[in-house]
Formats: sequence, structure tokens, C-alpha cells
Amino acid sequence: MGIKKESSDMDNVGIIKKIDDIPVLKDELIAVFESKNKKDISRYGLLLIKHVLSFTDVPPDDAIKECIDVIGRWQEGKATYQETRQAAAVIPDLARAEKDPVKAKVLRVVGQVALIPHVKRHALIASEYAVTLVNLMYPGNIEEVRKERTIQIELMKSV
Repeated sequence: MGIKKESSDMDNVGIIKKIDDIPVLKDELIAVFESKNKKDISRYGLLLIKHVLSFTDVPPDDAIKECIDVIGRWQEGKATYQETRQAAAVIPDLARAEKDPVKAKVLRVVGQVALIPHVKRHALIASEYAVTLVNLMYPGNIEEVRKERTIQIELMKSV
């Protein structure tokens, strides 16, 4: 009988397929993530949205603004999990209907961030979507991926 590896809720974080990534940096991000509480991680999520919006030049529409607002209100104890989930619920349809692939990925990041109050690990999925966004904008450029993961790690350490 072999030794069973202790499992964690991070075992299936790589749910986004076909992603050019740097596993050692992803592992570092996960290690920092595991040291943070849900409110810290939700602050990271807002920083990630701000970062993604800045490097894509995607202007925040009403759905993005609502997600940002509800996360801020949740952090202050003025919004419920249900309200954050409702704000996030419209995002997948908007992303599917979006003709601009960059904005569609931005919406995916935002939708995952809005779900952080419900389940903390959505921050890691949002981070994965941000890397797929970098993959889309800079195909085959692993240095841009390295830059993105490094920024993510620094943002997460800052909360």
C-alpha cells in the first residue's frame, strides 16, 4: 500500500486547459494564497481586476462596475454572499456573447473575482484567466507570462 498524498482544495486549480504557464510561479502564488483569509483574497481579487483593466485598456462596463462594487460592499459587511453571486451570475453570458476576445477574458476574470466571497479558490481561477488573457495578447511569449505571474504574486503578498 502506497502513501496517500494529502489532498487539498487546490488539487484541481488547473481547470483551464491549454494555458502557457510557469508552474513554479503558479505554485508560489498558491502557497501565498493558502496563507491568506477570504477577505484578504477578495482584496487581491479587486487588485487583480484593476491590474487586468489597466493592461488591456478595457473600460469597465456596468457589469464590471457592479462586481467591483459588490465585492467592496461585501468586504465592509454590507453585501451578502448571495449578492456577490448574483453580480457574478450575469458574467458568463456576457463573456460568451462578447465579440472582443480580450474583453471576454477580462469578464471571466471579473466573474471569478465576484465569486471569491462564496469560495476563496475562485481567486486562483481568476488568476488563471488573467494568464490566458496574457496568452491571448502575447501568443507564445513566456516572458509576458512570467511578468503576469510575478505581478499576481506581489499583489497577493500585498493584501
